[in-house]
Amino acid sequence: MKQIKLKTSKVKFIEETHQYFLGKKELKGITGTLINKAFPNTYKGIPENVLMKAAERGGMIHQAFELFCTVCDADIKSYPSPIPEVCDFSDMLQAYDLHHIASEYIVSDDENFASAIDGVFADGEGNLYLADYKTTATLHYDNVALQLSIYARWFERMNPKLKVKELVCMWFKNGQSKFQPLARVEDEKIDELISAYLSGDEEYRYEVAIPERFSALEQEYRLVTARLELLKMQQDDIKEQLLKMMEANKQKSIKTSYGSYAYVAASTTKRFDSKLFKEENSDEYEKYLKESESKASIRITLTK
Repeated sequence: MKQIKLKTSKVKFIEETHQYFLGKKELKGITGTLINKAFPNTYKGIPENVLMKAAERGGMIHQAFELFCTVCDADIKSYPSPIPEVCDFSDMLQAYDLHHIASEYIVSDDENFASAIDGVFADGEGNLYLADYKTTATLHYDNVALQLSIYARWFERMNPKLKVKELVCMWFKNGQSKFQPLARVEDEKIDELISAYLSGDEEYRYEVAIPERFSALEQEYRLVTARLELLKMQQDDIKEQLLKMMEANKQKSIKTSYGSYAYVAASTTKRFDSKLFKEENSDEYEKYLKESESKASIRITLTK
């Protein structure tokens, strides 16, 4: 895979106080500002001590993932006594062929806001994934989609030659885990949100046109479809290699402990042309039609 180099932000992060500075100017993180402006009731009614405890646990898991990627080079065998979340995280990276590029990568609009992307990854084809790690009781799809979309926008501004392929939430809670691709929010909606926050617009409402669960499933379907297409290409290539080997060795069949392989020579076959038959014998065609019932289904056409 081609080496991917990321530009380093001029923004400095003070970990002890969780502050971002561009020179002497303090910038705001987006979770408590823009995301809270869009979704003000996400944690409404949850006691402060519960939120703080959850944040501590989340911070511990974030650190474990960063250690796993940077010090252990994402090799689970090199990680001493990994917690279940690290094992699940490792499985995700392997399943999607993701390679670590950066952890806690700072992005900013260089004016008002700055935040750190939990993980930047690339697959074997060099496609870039921005990941956010969540350990909340509920996976809030729309919140994370907006958060990662803002990150992606600033990431691409900082790295104009790079394009983000996927936004992904990696969610871990109580022994469960989920690799959730998310839809990217349009720049126009992000601009409207930023403007409303900076102007203190109390009338502003962030609108979500598509139900979050539908959008989440759509992204899963799209990503699975892309992976299946790639696997099908790889499968066809392997079958072609096996065919050529059998032809070269003049082998009609091969049997192994895993399966059997039969060489089928090229041939010419005949098939019934139902379309032509219908055109020339419409009355006869109708006589042989048989009614059958079909279940409800969905027709999906992916545009990108």
